[in-house]
Amino acid sequence: MPAIVTSFAHPTWAILGDRAQARRAALGYSQAKVARHLGISVRDYAAMESGFVPPHVNESLSKIKLSDLDDILEWEKGTALETVVAVIQPTTSPGTIAFTPGDRSTYSPAAWARLGTAVQKARLALKMSKPVLAYAIQSTGKSVLRIEEGRIHGDPRTAPAGDYNSEKYLLKRLSLLEMALEWDAGQARQILDGTNVTPTP
Repeated sequence: MPAIVTSFAHPTWAILGDRAQARRAALGYSQAKVARHLGISVRDYAAMESGFVPPHVNESLSKIKLSDLDDILEWEKGTALETVVAVIQPTTSPGTIAFTPGDRSTYSPAAWARLGTAVQKARLALKMSKPVLAYAIQSTGKSVLRIEEGRIHGDPRTAPAGDYNSEKYLLKRLSLLEMALEWDAGQARQILDGTNVTPTP
């Protein structure tokens, strides 16, 4: 089975990475184990799972044999190739490949805007600066600004240039956000879900 060709770009890795991550977790394998089997670095394999693949990593991933991915993830032969082909849509220009990327967000922009408004209100009520909140959630003041403005994206390709604040990154910090803002555990998720829109600090 052929390797993934070098013209395969981020949307392909996003879909394949999602499936690979879910399967690897179900098998209880580490990223290191899968990366070793594929003959690439753990960092490059982790990039594939995240779907955020810089050009130099794309070059490394282009050397992966899809059959090797099927083998290590105990997929039926051809599963990885089918996953890749599913996101390729030929264009009218011969020899080119077009993609249809999706945002991959768990929550809508409205949900993130709702959380951002609540975060800002709670932060101001506590007389807390953005840098202090940033320190509490192990992030940056710029990230806090983007949170409060609801500018969170599930995929870097859907974000304006230089304005990417990862949903995956932030979801891991919700518990820190709740502690910093003196919210009950789970309140941030409730705000995102729309079941609690007015938490009190």
